[in-house]
Amino acid sequence: MNIGIVGLGLMGGSIAMALKEKHTVFAYDRSPENSQYGLDHLLINEVCPDVARLGEKADIVYLCLYPEAISPFIKSNQKYFHPNTILIDISGTKSRLVSDLSPLIRDDLDLIFTHPIAGKEKTGVRFADKQIFTNQNYVIVPTPKNQSDHLSLVEQLALDMGFKTISYLSADEHDEIIAFTSQLCHVLALALMEAAPKKYPLKKFVGDSFRDLTRVALINTPLWQELFLDNKANLINQIDTLVNALEKYRKAIKNHDRVKLVDMMEKAKYLRLQMEKEVTR
Repeated sequence: MNIGIVGLGLMGGSIAMALKEKHTVFAYDRSPENSQYGLDHLLINEVCPDVARLGEKADIVYLCLYPEAISPFIKSNQKYFHPNTILIDISGTKSRLVSDLSPLIRDDLDLIFTHPIAGKEKTGVRFADKQIFTNQNYVIVPTPKNQSDHLSLVEQLALDMGFKTISYLSADEHDEIIAFTSQLCHVLALALMEAAPKKYPLKKFVGDSFRDLTRVALINTPLWQELFLDNKANLINQIDTLVNALEKYRKAIKNHDRVKLVDMMEKAKYLRLQMEKEVTR
């Protein structure tokens, strides 16, 4: 199949790399340097100088754009895609996008909202790596306009990229759970770094636990501030829930309540073990 990529950054480059083994990949990026890098490093088969050229070439187009850029892009450029083109959104929030774009998309295009739950703490096409998708989770957020055979095709492409588990959620369900499993983790990593004591050189005293917890503090700030604010109601709710959980630990430690502390630890450990069992199924 002829696959198009709009936005040749970390995710766009990684998708291109993963799909090029079985498909022909065309790419458009505003940065000529990014496009040339993708071509020079064999991530793509051809650079398209504009969206019109990409629309002529591609049957399926991945929109690898920041959330706030997707609606303006589609409004301005959907005229360039030929009938029956499948457009695949991969952004990390969904409710606003589905609400904004579903009424506006041309009837002869199929816009499918998805979220490849994968990435790394690096930014840009130079860090593209198809291995980030291996055995990871992929979410599809269907709308009434989506054709069932197109949804099946998107599933197959996700499997081609290496994803293991594919789930279907509504836009609201997606944003609720992602606020917890992704966005809250980034807030926690950032807050930990902000709370770090200034009197000690951290590098001399950290182990793997601290490194693991704060890895995602190496954040793509322009992207993540959009994600936080686009999903703020859900994220604030999850922050409040976490604060309440921390307060329970604070209270147990302050009161020297060994029984309560052990009980909470064992319950958390059990839940983590259950998650591992689900992953290995």
